[in-house]
Amino acid sequence: MKHRDFIYIGEPAPKIDKTLHKEFLLNVQKAMLLSLEERKLLTKKQAECVFDKVTIKSP
Repeated sequence: MKHRDFIYIGEPAPKIDKTLHKEFLLNVQKAMLLSLEERKLLTKKQAECVFDKVTIKSP
């Protein structure tokens, strides 16, 4: 994953709706799991198991 820097410009962040932004939220969760895996805090199997549980629970 490519590293990105974000700069706060003072505007309020838009509200994120679980149903409208489902893909975005899944990608954020997947990115967190991949980050933990890269830092050797989770094994590949653990990350897959957690991601499977997250995708099953999402509406």
